[in-house]
Amino acid sequence: MVSSHPTQASEEGSPPPPFRGGDAPACAKGDKVTTSRKGLSLIAAILAFSNLAACICGIKLPSRDGRIAFISDRDGNAEIYTMKSDGTSVVRLTDDPAIDTQPSWSPDGRKIAFCSDRDGDFEIYVMHGDGSGVVKLSDNGATDGHPVWSPDGKRIAFHSDQDGDFEIYVTNTDGTGAINLTNNRALDLYPAWHPDGKRIAFRSNRDGDWEIYVMNTDGSGQVNLTNNPAVDWFPAWSPDGKKMAFTSDWGGNPEIYVMNADGTGLRRLTEDPAVDVAPIWSPGGRRLAFMSHRDLNFEIYVVNADGTGATNLTDNPALDAYPTWSR
Repeated sequence: MVSSHPTQASEEGSPPPPFRGGDAPACAKGDKVTTSRKGLSLIAAILAFSNLAACICGIKLPSRDGRIAFISDRDGNAEIYTMKSDGTSVVRLTDDPAIDTQPSWSPDGRKIAFCSDRDGDFEIYVMHGDGSGVVKLSDNGATDGHPVWSPDGKRIAFHSDQDGDFEIYVTNTDGTGAINLTNNRALDLYPAWHPDGKRIAFRSNRDGDWEIYVMNTDGSGQVNLTNNPAVDWFPAWSPDGKKMAFTSDWGGNPEIYVMNADGTGLRRLTEDPAVDVAPIWSPGGRRLAFMSHRDLNFEIYVVNADGTGATNLTDNPALDAYPTWSR
């Protein structure tokens, strides 16, 4: 567990109110942003619910970056898009008046799981990588969100309040066999599957503040990795499983941090007075994508694994959020 401070100095100051202990980052109503009012309320809604880990056992890590899926309201409504890892070749995949959010690539890059309220409440859906063949996976009248594939592509983890409070569930990819893994009266959210397929990281407030935990895929062995007074969320394993990126307001502002898989070796990756959240690793582990409000509206950025070279990929006045990287 983490017992030392980050190696880089943290910025002092108080982050926007929606980040102080709340479950989901969102722009404050009075913020000076170029995102539309609808977009601001949208980010609050969708973040109340990035992530894919590829199986590397016996497999050489890819030398090239795949495509990035993300959500955007650039066409007036929250839809799922894809783009190349340099921000070019943007393609819209969904076209529905509902909110489509939190995309997650399957390990083979052929399918995308996502959550949508197109049937009245947020449920898990799966579609082909080109946006065709949309299938509803969950149908329980509860709020289901943040789907992530197992490294072998046979199961999907997600969070749901179907038992009264948010828990981490796993289900088969046909929607059968849903099992509550955490079974705790606290809130458990944002699952992230380890590349070896044996562990799942998640966020929980069971110890009084928001921490990153890890457990076995049967729900046993739940351990607090971060163990600090900050607000920690959005865990994301590196492709080799040796590191974990996550968001924390350790220094009073939400930034991207990286630590070893056992919670040691904490270091700060981004350092900007704006909000940086929802990291996801590139397939080769050389870069991370994340969403940031540093240009006064949420955009998708990429940064090198050492924290250098932060680049805005989307660069438009719309809301762009929840990046996920395919192989």
